[in-house]
Amino acid sequence: MDQFVLWGIIAFAVIVLGRRLYVYFHNSRQSHHSLRVRIAGKHKRQYRPRRSSEQTDTLSKKCDYYVSFSPLDGGDERAFRVSEHLFEQLHEGNTGVLVIKGSRFIAFESDEVILDND
Repeated sequence: MDQFVLWGIIAFAVIVLGRRLYVYFHNSRQSHHSLRVRIAGKHKRQYRPRRSSEQTDTLSKKCDYYVSFSPLDGGDERAFRVSEHLFEQLHEGNTGVLVIKGSRFIAFESDEVILDND
């Protein structure tokens, strides 16, 4: 029975790793694609990172940042994980050009003119 469980865990790990590799290489083969979009929404997902037994119980929460884009020409809304810095700069309702490669977020160029004081 123990050997059956071990082989089940190994098979599961191989499937998960294989899927991640497939998505990575599939995205790498795609060309850059630009879409005119509107920022449909933003949200954060907070979680507690895994900890070892040596760490204390006073861990801070970590956060993933997501922005949803809706194509102006119609089509399905897409959400991408972005950096905290980009998340703070983008505002719901702004329009611009979304650059993607496969299912991977590359960049967003806003139509809004940003005036910098520097």
